[in-house]
Amino acid sequence: MSNQFTYNPPFTEEELYDAYVVQGLNQTEVAQRFGTTQKVVWRAMQKMGIPARRAAPRNQAGSLNNNWRGGRLLQGKRAERNPINDRGYWYIYDPTHTHATKAGYVAEHIVIATTTIGRSLKKTECVHHINLQKEDNRAENLIVVTRTQHGLLHAQLEAAAAQLLDAGLVTFSLDKGYSLSRCPPMPAKRLPKVIPASTSLASPWTIAHCWPGSLTARRQV
Repeated sequence: MSNQFTYNPPFTEEELYDAYVVQGLNQTEVAQRFGTTQKVVWRAMQKMGIPARRAAPRNQAGSLNNNWRGGRLLQGKRAERNPINDRGYWYIYDPTHTHATKAGYVAEHIVIATTTIGRSLKKTECVHHINLQKEDNRAENLIVVTRTQHGLLHAQLEAAAAQLLDAGLVTFSLDKGYSLSRCPPMPAKRLPKVIPASTSLASPWTIAHCWPGSLTARRQV
């Protein structure tokens, strides 16, 4: 076997030409045939004047990529450094999905929501996380709404938060920011998987809507 730390090739120029040019082996395959390294083959080709072929493009998509980690990624806030998107959502690799990006990834919450309702999202629709936890992609935490409805839902959340501030159930301080002072657990409310586009969400939610009984009665407990 050739010493991998030298460039003394274990083949003649004719043997190298025949293997690399005539038979079409690549440098690694030539090295394996003669029991040496690719670096020895490359240096011998330079000394013998045999031009190297341009490497054929490799398919590095999905599991063929050395950086493959199973096809599930949690995106942070540096979308400009990756081909997907950010905002803290889970993405999974599924290039055949209707809503996949050019990189072949699709938001996991979209996959679960569309599977639940049995169809793709319309251009006017999106998926809302009921508990506002973007990483919680359980089917019961996802609901399909129109983009208009989605904006209203978040406006209602801000209105409800303002009521909690007024009621003293949420406080603000410079060192801690917003925090709960005394807030009983809110019971889960079942919602349809898709809110019809005709449904009006114009009336803001109130604390009484979310918690049984009036705010006054709750505060007296």
